[in-house]
Amino acid sequence: MQDNQDIIYGIHPVMEALRSKKRNVTQLYVSDSKAGHRLVEDIIRLAKRANVRIDRIDNKTLDRLTHNANHQGIMAKVQPIQLMKLSTAIYDSEGQKDDLWLAVDEMTDPQNLGAIIRSAACLGFSTIILPNRRTVGITPAVYKVACGAIENVKIVEVANLSSALNDLKEEGFWIYGADMSGKPIHKMKYNSPAVLVIGSEGFGIREKTAENCDEVISIEQKQMGGVDSLNASAAASIIMYDMMAKVKLK
Repeated sequence: MQDNQDIIYGIHPVMEALRSKKRNVTQLYVSDSKAGHRLVEDIIRLAKRANVRIDRIDNKTLDRLTHNANHQGIMAKVQPIQLMKLSTAIYDSEGQKDDLWLAVDEMTDPQNLGAIIRSAACLGFSTIILPNRRTVGITPAVYKVACGAIENVKIVEVANLSSALNDLKEEGFWIYGADMSGKPIHKMKYNSPAVLVIGSEGFGIREKTAENCDEVISIEQKQMGGVDSLNASAAASIIMYDMMAKVKLK
């Protein structure tokens, strides 16, 4: 496989990549066992319209190519994701007073990141900021969990999240960090444009990151059945909905 190509797999991620046409899909691999499957046949039709090369292969080969991931019998090679510079994303956001962004602080679980990106796209968050160190990138596993939502948001990569947040504040963004010690969201009124910062699965947002937040916010919880906290993706989804409802639907 060419080193400059991304690999994506799964029915919905591959279908979304073909539908969105934001990235060039160069090759499609379909398992012989999926012949006649309705959604797979829809993908094949989309690929043919886009003049994508289609190869029929066996499941064992697909398992090897995807490192035994849940590929659902389909995989594609695509043009790499176009990561944006922070300055470009800020320029694109100019004049959008209700714009909502998400920043991820040292998240290493691809399941959580993929789920968060999917929720962000569904809830009207336009831009995702990812540090280029100590945070999982847009891997095939992240893409699969996100179900193709990555095609519908801007991905910004930064070297230093704290510096990026400071730059955003200077451009008029309000920064909200999620942490269990923060102000409950049901008491919040958000200013916008805004950035929500979600921390790592085990440690939350770093102290340095929290210092750059205008407000630290939390979800008030009733601890029942031995469960004392939400995971990162569940917490992010609840807060993103609260922000979307109060900013975009006001």
